[in-house]
Amino acid sequence: MKLWSISLRNLRIRLVATVLTMASIIVATALYAAILVMAEQTEQRYKGSVGGYQAVVGPKDASQLELVLNTIFNVGEAPGLFPLQVCMDLRSGVGVSRRGQVRYAVPQARGDSVSRFNFPVIATLDEMFSKYEWQKAPLVFAAGGPFQFGWDDLMAFATELAAHENGKRAGEVPLPPRPLLKKEWCKAVVGARVARTLGLQLGAVVTPVHGKMGEFGFHEHPEAACEIVGILAPTNSPLDTTIFLPLSTHLLIDGHEAGVFVVEIPPGKTPDDAKKLPVKPGQIALTAIIVDPKDHFGARILRNDFGTRPDAQVAWPQDVVPKFLRQIGNAADALAVIAWLVLLVAAVSITVAIYNTMNERRREIAIMRSLGATRLQILVIIVGEAALLSFFGALLGLLTCHGAACLLQATVEDMTGVYLDWLTFRPWEAWLLLGVTGLGAIAGLLPAVKGSMTEVADNLAADY
Repeated sequence: MKLWSISLRNLRIRLVATVLTMASIIVATALYAAILVMAEQTEQRYKGSVGGYQAVVGPKDASQLELVLNTIFNVGEAPGLFPLQVCMDLRSGVGVSRRGQVRYAVPQARGDSVSRFNFPVIATLDEMFSKYEWQKAPLVFAAGGPFQFGWDDLMAFATELAAHENGKRAGEVPLPPRPLLKKEWCKAVVGARVARTLGLQLGAVVTPVHGKMGEFGFHEHPEAACEIVGILAPTNSPLDTTIFLPLSTHLLIDGHEAGVFVVEIPPGKTPDDAKKLPVKPGQIALTAIIVDPKDHFGARILRNDFGTRPDAQVAWPQDVVPKFLRQIGNAADALAVIAWLVLLVAAVSITVAIYNTMNERRREIAIMRSLGATRLQILVIIVGEAALLSFFGALLGLLTCHGAACLLQATVEDMTGVYLDWLTFRPWEAWLLLGVTGLGAIAGLLPAVKGSMTEVADNLAADY
């Protein structure tokens, strides 16, 4: 009989102890694998999602991390507002050096969401689908196409809206007309996951919700219900969970009046005084601008150019995101240490479980010795028990990790935005399997040495 088959027989004989010991290995291995999978998928998501964003412009008083997380990853609330004039200057080259010139500057405004999943609504231009590049190519549509609302449309709209606002502030009669919410502006483009989760198709209607559904103060905007004209192809990025609509629609939604224009309060004036000051089209409020500099070092140069600007700042995602991921990595490393400690406890339990059986197995070992088994073979059999116990426990632990990833995939994606690819088996999983098996074999050395030292003459006779 082969030595490994004897080890398997011994495990079957002590089935209860085998199952209980293996359970601790399964839990420890699954925990460690889950930590590594989450850390790996999180890093891939955040690093992979930065590719289309060379620079992000936002309000001056926001942290760069807050600005990047909100603009690129849809995390948290918009950190503040700043004027459209910043985007106008970027596009015309005003206030930036020659090397700080940009290929495009796409304005954004956000604050609303859709459905109980709180998919964020981003108001922008159709340049998001023609000039913005994801993985060095324009966004691909799985169905339909973009809405039509460009920079010239925004300028004409801003001028008309500013005229109406100035007339209202000055008390003019008759009041200049407020721009109407045109039917061609009530269009939306949705990400792949939004369409999949909500079962949306071309022609369906989405209604923005102020804030987030379920939170205090949320309410729907039926006047801004938008027909879906385009569904983006999957990108495995935050774009999949985003709803895009024209900037004019966002600015005309009821209840957004207070945040349409950015008005600085002059020294010695009160907020009520500021409400009477005239506004300009360039004071339309934005939450972010996506910028693509012409120069390879354009993001750094723009950040320096904006260093003294009082109304906006430039964040460089390629600098901000790695720092953020290092913080996540530190937390993941701490959790990994805990998982390894659990594995060590499981290894100790293997040692104890097998060691405690040595007294019961003295006669059995003595019989094997009398039949010609050497001390080395006895040692190999017992170490083999520990190794097999660890191998099957680790294997089941990895399968448990993948099974949990499959069952919790949608929940984790809803809560964190991280997509768990449960079908992919990674090279480090093989090393983890071998490592846990080796750890178990080491744990079995002590009882194996004790078993191999069993004296034949003292233990061969029946114990009465």
